[in-house]
Amino acid sequence: MRRSRRKRVIRGGLKLSYDFGAFQVPRVDPAQGIAAATARCKAWGYTGAEAFGGGTRSCTNASMGSCNAFRVTVEYQCTGNPPPHS
Repeated sequence: MRRSRRKRVIRGGLKLSYDFGAFQVPRVDPAQGIAAATARCKAWGYTGAEAFGGGTRSCTNASMGSCNAFRVTVEYQCTGNPPPHS
């Protein structure tokens, strides 16, 4: 499976995404997502992260009325004491 991890920053959190083809069945490991989000949030001065809502799936490559590739995005919220504003 082609895995593409993308990180987009949102205020106090981030979005992690992965891509997969139409005939692939992704194996999602929620603990891996939390670990990646927690590491990024800690680098920003927060103490942890938690999933914020469910994931969204979108088509990234449509052809002749069907979808050949998908992207799933999960949003995470940083938790703990935020760093002071500079």
